[in-house]
Amino acid sequence: MKQIALYILLFSYSMVLLKPVTPYISDTVAHIFYYTRHLATVHYENGKMHVHKELKEDARKSGSSKETPASKKENSANDHIAIKQKQPAGVISENISYHITPASKLLTNYLPVEYLPPRA
Repeated sequence: MKQIALYILLFSYSMVLLKPVTPYISDTVAHIFYYTRHLATVHYENGKMHVHKELKEDARKSGSSKETPASKKENSANDHIAIKQKQPAGVISENISYHITPASKLLTNYLPVEYLPPRA
């Protein structure tokens, strides 16, 4: 029973996320599977831009509130994207520096060894 409830919740959440693109999906499906009927009805009545008209009508129906949208507000954050937060000012990062000897000191430590000449 819990799995069915989880599937229903997942399906409803995905439908809410996909709501803005459903007119495009339905138009694509209609063009693929019901091409002649779609051209005879929808395109004949509304022309090529029928999807844009549907989007305008949906925006007019759902956008009747006079509040500013969440994307226009100053401190809005998208709930579906994880945002990396900055460290507080009190936290000081520890810098580790490694002492590297200069090349001149490396050369003075090198003692040449006389090897035998190679055999021919």
